[in-house]
Amino acid sequence: MHQAVSFYRVVCFRKPMGPWRLTREQAQRDAVHEGLGSFDEWGAFYATVPGDIEVMSMPTRLLERAVDEARNVIAA
Repeated sequence: MHQAVSFYRVVCFRKPMGPWRLTREQAQRDAVHEGLGSFDEWGAFYATVPGDIEVMSMPTRLLERAVDEARNVIAA
């Protein structure tokens, strides 16, 4: 069974408006800060057009490989 990790960021017209975040909730807070989203009285999040939350998923094994390579570069 393959596991994946997901990252989230707020975008406007497909242009990144914030960094990749580890949770959707962090990206939603970024969207609210940028004026591209809001929460209703029940706590549901709504993206304000033209904003959106972009999701990037990658297999855990690829992420682990990238982290290992970054550590080797830093150590060199």
